[in-house]
Amino acid sequence: MTVDIYWNIALISSVLLGIIFLLSLFGLDVDELEFEGFGDSFSFNALIAFFAVAGWTGYLAHDKTDMSGTLILFTSIAVGIVFYIISIYLLNKLKGIETKGNVTIENAIGKTGTVYLTIPGNQSGEGQIQLVLQGGLKTYSAQTKSEAISTGTKVLVYDLSHGKLLVEPYNENK
Repeated sequence: MTVDIYWNIALISSVLLGIIFLLSLFGLDVDELEFEGFGDSFSFNALIAFFAVAGWTGYLAHDKTDMSGTLILFTSIAVGIVFYIISIYLLNKLKGIETKGNVTIENAIGKTGTVYLTIPGNQSGEGQIQLVLQGGLKTYSAQTKSEAISTGTKVLVYDLSHGKLLVEPYNENK
């Protein structure tokens, strides 16, 4: 391969990466395109990054070293593959931290929390509890069928009634 081919591959793929970056600033993610049968092992962004890294590696190796053309080709492909694998790994890690922001109150059932505002007994009124739900500390209205539960008491959420959590004092020995 001549240096011009490496240069063209590097330049075109770098421009494409720049366009992809600018589009992502406006909320358009090219990687949201689905390709059947590839699963999490394929990413359009990582593929473009492969060509960019392989192209720049080939161009620089051709320009700055005395390596043979075959060795430059294999080196640029190897470096591109390594970068592709790293890109896929990092993109999958980033997908893992995406959140939708929607909290489903039903997910509180079975969780423990702490009474924030005293909960009157026998469902005669409502208090508040705080609990960690879907990765964040949340405060919800709560009622109890038992005696009043004072602030700071650990409680277990066992049901949901009219948008309010039903709780009982939590006994860790059960």
